Amino acid sequence: MENPQKYQSVTVPGLRRYLKTESGVWQPHVQSSLLVYRQEQAMLDEEELLSVLEITELMRETFAELGVFAVPSRNGLPHEAAAGDILIELGEVPNTTNAEAYRIEIGEHIRLIAMTSRAILYGLRSLLQLLSSSEGKLEYGAIEDEPVLGERSLHLDIGRKFYSKEWIIERVHEMSELKLNTLQLHFSEHEGFTFESERFPDLMSERYLTKIEIREIMEEARKHRITLIPSLDSPGHLDWALRNRREWLLTDQEGVAAKGALDITNPKAVAFVMDLIDEYAELFADSPYFHIGGDEFIDFSKFDEYPKLALYAQQQLGISEGTGVDAYIHYLNTIATHLENKDFTVRVWNDGLYREGLEQRVALKTSIQITYWTKWDRKMALAQTFVDQGHQLINFNDAYFYYVLGEHAGYTYPTGEKVYEGWTPGVLPRIAEGESQEWALPYPTSLLGCSFSVWSDKPTMQTAEAVASGIREPLRAMAEKAWTGEKRYANYEEFKQVCQIVNLKPE
Repeated sequence: MENPQKYQSVTVPGLRRYLKTESGVWQPHVQSSLLVYRQEQAMLDEEELLSVLEITELMRETFAELGVFAVPSRNGLPHEAAAGDILIELGEVPNTTNAEAYRIEIGEHIRLIAMTSRAILYGLRSLLQLLSSSEGKLEYGAIEDEPVLGERSLHLDIGRKFYSKEWIIERVHEMSELKLNTLQLHFSEHEGFTFESERFPDLMSERYLTKIEIREIMEEARKHRITLIPSLDSPGHLDWALRNRREWLLTDQEGVAAKGALDITNPKAVAFVMDLIDEYAELFADSPYFHIGGDEFIDFSKFDEYPKLALYAQQQLGISEGTGVDAYIHYLNTIATHLENKDFTVRVWNDGLYREGLEQRVALKTSIQITYWTKWDRKMALAQTFVDQGHQLINFNDAYFYYVLGEHAGYTYPTGEKVYEGWTPGVLPRIAEGESQEWALPYPTSLLGCSFSVWSDKPTMQTAEAVASGIREPLRAMAEKAWTGEKRYANYEEFKQVCQIVNLKPE
């Protein structure tokens, strides 16, 4: 590689600020220690301190593979830190309120300061990569680092294609390396249902994850401080779940059932979905979020073809001029309220909401967060519309982040180069060819994050191993841009070289 010196002391994702004083060099050895100290003034409970000790020991084992930090991590006081040690200080980071921010001061020993165990993990990961890219030693200086986007996610459609527990855990480890912090598991689709259900055993596909396996995934995600989100789509995408309950499908004025669309006017049909949601709300009780879908319920331009929806709005909801849209929004609000009462924040897809030409007499709850994936139809609302209505939003830009198996529905597999060269956190799904939708810095506080998505539309077109290989480069590019907010290298090839230097090499 040309001029290797220019790539010394690098990480993926990149550091926001690294000031080198060049007056000395820190270098660990096999007897160096990882010491954990809690600032007396830090308002942190014992649980968080224990969490940091767990993270420290987890990362110490990784450091030990490099021949350093072979002795167990421990509690310690600042004056106990010796040359070559890393002092981990649980406390406030100067000049920021970001929960994922950390500061590293490099001298005879390193001082890593952060408020949370997740930020401690990120700081240690950065130090590990810095050591691997700088011959095992670091120049004295200071690092201040925090992400541009708070949520950096991977979404997996496991409803149409079975992915083993081991495969998903491998993705958890990969995400942890890249400082990605959220994993969404979409387990119910028209073509399958891959989570064990004890309440409705007839739902499961031939291959599915047992609840024991799901809990093992949860535990591994917890160790790596990755938030898990269950994604159970309704009132659409339920063809598999309703295959033995066809009487609960929504029918049009001719009596023809819409594929996988729940009859939201039928109390028994709604109770079935609510019961199913309750089962997984219990399983995912430690998650702060629950994704309830809401997309592609019917053709949203054809509500009039389903007159029972308007009748329901008028007769049951008491809206004199109510339409099918009101019945649909009422359903989403009902599910959201039910989950909010269980302490979840609820998320939905954007495509059926605030559409041009469809008056919503029922207001969508502003507490519902929007996963904004597309604007392929001009009647779909702009991202700014959701912000103006009071919603928070996660950027699922399908043009850059949709890895659709079989390249179905006109999609092509995203590449690392496309993401790195063309996307920034403010780039949202385009309005039309040549007509962009983009937020400039500073981004609105309503923009919570971004997500890469694997959709298994044609599940046999790639093996699980091929999917893992195919998403590796674009996922790294998204992680880089979501953390730094900018293009740090002249081109994508230079970025790939950095990935190799910090041991993010293709398997």
